[in-house]
Amino acid sequence: MKKILMAVILLTSCGPMSMEDLRAQADAEVSKLTEILREVDTKDDLQNILPKIKKGFNKIAELVLQVRAIPDKSPDFLEPSQAGDELFAELARLYEMPGGRDLIETAQNEAIHRLSILERQK
Repeated sequence: MKKILMAVILLTSCGPMSMEDLRAQADAEVSKLTEILREVDTKDDLQNILPKIKKGFNKIAELVLQVRAIPDKSPDFLEPSQAGDELFAELARLYEMPGGRDLIETAQNEAIHRLSILERQK
């Protein structure tokens, strides 16, 4: 969860092409994922929407990769956003649900793997 949350923080401060565009796109993707997670009340709910959650994490990871490719980032680029804070709260809520942590981590695996490959290449 920590890796994805750090990715979210990185993402939510940026946007595609320019940092502002990437930040706006990241905030939108983070908000979409947060809305999906808010609909979850049970482990079964979570299991049923796992593909949507996985897709959301992968979109966020793609944006993180785009941000990392930008050489000159503004100093406020690591500033957390409200969208990131809201996602964090929803993830924390679902982590407390019996079986929720394992399912969320399963949904995050591909995105984390993509980000870790990039880190190893540095």
